[in-house]
Amino acid sequence: MELFKAQPVLYIISIGLIISACIGGGLYHFLPSFDWNWFTVITIYFLILESFSIWWIVSNIRKKEKKQTVNLYMLTKVIKVMASLIFITIYALTVKENIKSFVGVFIMFYLLYLLAETILFLRIEKQIKGKNDHNG
Repeated sequence: MELFKAQPVLYIISIGLIISACIGGGLYHFLPSFDWNWFTVITIYFLILESFSIWWIVSNIRKKEKKQTVNLYMLTKVIKVMASLIFITIYALTVKENIKSFVGVFIMFYLLYLLAETILFLRIEKQIKGKNDHNG
């Protein structure tokens, strides 16, 4: 099970594309008036943000103590929330229409990526803990 050790960014990108496809399919059927250009922007935003977040945490996770790892993880959460609020504010100030549907789609992306990221980190932590138990 070395997949999560070797390629966590590829994992989150793969899951992100699946998330995007599912949300896109739902939007196509239930909210066909949604602006597909903004759908693409949201998808790219989350792919970049999550990839950077995963890369940053995984590259630092082995160098830090457990308490520092939790702090690093929480710091990425705060950065993501702030970046997301800025992103939504930019949309609201520039487009000024369909704000509720945009925020709804954005929240779906946010929550699904949060779930995927949490599962990934649980598996990485389990793998690191298992290695430490074998070495210690």
